[in-house]
Amino acid sequence: MPVLPKEQVLLKAYDPHTNGGQYLEDLSTAYWLSDALFTALEMDIFETIHVFGSQGATPSELSQTLCSNEAAVGRYLELLRSLGLLERYQEFYSNSLLTQDYLLKESPLYQGDSILWRKNLTADWNTLKASLQAGGRVNFLSEDTSEDELDNRREKYIKAMDNIAKLKASECVTFFSSLSGEILDVGTGSGAMALAFLDKFPDTRATLLDIRQVLPQTKKIIEKTPFSARVDYHPGNILEPEWGLTKKYQLIILSNIVHAYAEAENELVLSTAAKHLTDDGILLIHDFFNEHCTVKAHLSDVNMLLNTYNGKVFSGAWVIDTLRKNGLSTTPLIPLETDTALIFGTKSLSLIENLAITPTQKLIHPIREVGFHDVFEISPDSVVITDFAKNKCRFGCSSYDKKHCEANDISLDETRSLISSYSKALLLKGEPPTGDFQHKILAAEKLAFTAGFHKAFSFWAGPCAICPKCDPDEPCKNTKNRRPSMEGSGIDVFETVRGNGETLETRSAKDQIVKYYGLLLLE
Repeated sequence: MPVLPKEQVLLKAYDPHTNGGQYLEDLSTAYWLSDALFTALEMDIFETIHVFGSQGATPSELSQTLCSNEAAVGRYLELLRSLGLLERYQEFYSNSLLTQDYLLKESPLYQGDSILWRKNLTADWNTLKASLQAGGRVNFLSEDTSEDELDNRREKYIKAMDNIAKLKASECVTFFSSLSGEILDVGTGSGAMALAFLDKFPDTRATLLDIRQVLPQTKKIIEKTPFSARVDYHPGNILEPEWGLTKKYQLIILSNIVHAYAEAENELVLSTAAKHLTDDGILLIHDFFNEHCTVKAHLSDVNMLLNTYNGKVFSGAWVIDTLRKNGLSTTPLIPLETDTALIFGTKSLSLIENLAITPTQKLIHPIREVGFHDVFEISPDSVVITDFAKNKCRFGCSSYDKKHCEANDISLDETRSLISSYSKALLLKGEPPTGDFQHKILAAEKLAFTAGFHKAFSFWAGPCAICPKCDPDEPCKNTKNRRPSMEGSGIDVFETVRGNGETLETRSAKDQIVKYYGLLLLE
């Protein structure tokens, strides 16, 4: 896992082991970054550079083409280069691989429409104070907005969401090793999610359900694909108790639907979706959830406050509970590599086992719910084992060689041998009190064991504090719950944590925030 550069603080929660003043400065200037990106797309800078070919273009050439000041353009190009959007060789600027993949219109992964749609939301965010005072949205479309203007707005919105949906859909289909039969894509928008399944599984057919004002725009997109003959369109309002459908479906997709409504509407939508599942069907819910990428989730939640009637971002736990009330078995929250996550629902728990979900993916959020700040999947190879860590315990800890540290008798060679015998590991992030953290580590290990990882083994932080009453002069009576600490076993916690993208610094005062990390080995 690569280490994030210090400048990359976007959409990351505050880390108390970094400079707090700098964090606030970065927050206050975050709009500089988005405006820099918006402007580049609006001026077609990336497309213009692309026209110049592989050699790229000089500031002079670009300023003439863009009818702009050469000196100002040169400074702006350096900003785009520092953001990873451009590369420079001598005086020539060219598009970076990131830009080629996502910001050129010819790319199948093009994100320009979705990025510029975000700029359209600026007017909503400028009403945040007024919306908080009013308790909801205050920025509405003018009553005299023409139907043509509304159609144009819908088309832009669908194109924007299509950019994003393609990225998410490509990951969602990987959870299915096989699929045949009928697919229902609810609130389909551009239909990108359903198209990804039609592409991968030739024995499927899709029905796209959306309001009648949206489906004509959807159809324009679908007709340009090779899958149009396998697509049906069904106009309907999903907030009605019946959707007017006459059959049941093998796969029902609710992508970015849940966050568009409040509890009552979602209870109805989820109930209706459950009724339209075949007995061996699967309900796929893809959305933002409060437990995953929490900063982005809460930003999206406030965005719903500002530009919808009553949309909100829910916890995965609420959605899972609602599905179970409708007789469905569910997976835990399954995080995607991006800012969204999945929940699968079926009428039979055995059907979930047919999904291509790794045991580790199933485990991450249940473990996090134990009470950890975060849970990261890491490679056991990234665990740094050194003489230094062992010696630091031996010569720098008041508990050394006492009963509290008997579990740390494990040698460096034993630690290396043990860790090298595992192929998977989780890094568990928490906080004091020590005893509470250690109890959470044991709970995580138990969850892993009951999930099928029979070799699950954990290292915690600090001297053993698992028992509220411990007589240091008597032999340990709780060896069942005793575990070695990372540092006491020779693991350099600082380097291991930093090597996996986290920040961990020494503390100089007692009132400063302390982080704890534990290691859970899985096999």
